[in-house]
Order: sequence, then C-alpha cells, then structure tokens
Amino acid sequence: MYCPGYTCVLCHQAHMETRDHLFFQCQFARSCWRYIYPGFTPGDNVHVNIDAIKQKLKVPFHMEITTLVTWSIWRTRNDFIFNGITPSLYRCRRTFKEELNLVFHGAKRKKYEGLQAWIENFR
Repeated sequence: MYCPGYTCVLCHQAHMETRDHLFFQCQFARSCWRYIYPGFTPGDNVHVNIDAIKQKLKVPFHMEITTLVTWSIWRTRNDFIFNGITPSLYRCRRTFKEELNLVFHGAKRKKYEGLQAWIENFR
C-alpha cells in the first residue's frame, strides 16, 4: 500500500503521526477531547491521558467514552485519507454521538446507569 507520508493529516503540521500525536497531541484531537472534557491538556503518553480522562469524567463508563472519542478521531482521519472528506470537529462529534447511542442501546442497563443522562448533555 502506498503511503504519501507519515505526517498528521488532521493538523496539517509536520508532526509524525504516532499514536500519542494522532489521538491526544494533535490540535484536532485536542479539540475533540475538549468537547468531552473542557479542561483537557494532553500528558506525556496515552496512559497518562487515559488516566486523566478517567479521573475527570468520574463515570463507570469512562473507557467506553475514551474508546469512542479515539474511534471518532480515527474515522475522521480515514474519511479524509480514503474518501476525501474534509475533517471537521462537527463530523467527529456527530460520529461520537452516533456511536455512543449505539453503545447505550446495546448495553445492559444496570452497568450503564447514568449513561443516558450523560448522553443528553451532548445534544
């Protein structure tokens, strides 16, 4: 497979597209995280970031939220690379909301108590 480069396509800067950059350090990723966690400032690595998000959200479904935000960033990136769709925060947020609703509708209600109220905050 031909790769035109290894720089981040979301922030348009000459940053190597590493896991930490793509999901947490990139300006686009930071904007996506600030939607969920307004005070988000990325740490040194993925583990520090996930722990900070867990501490800030204080909900039992924090890992699902973390996974869905990173999935939304990944889909936005791939839509640009493979389909030529311009990345936008709006698109990333919409993907997050859609995926979060799918998790909620497929979840066992006892495990995700409070998830519906949390989702309502993003409508």
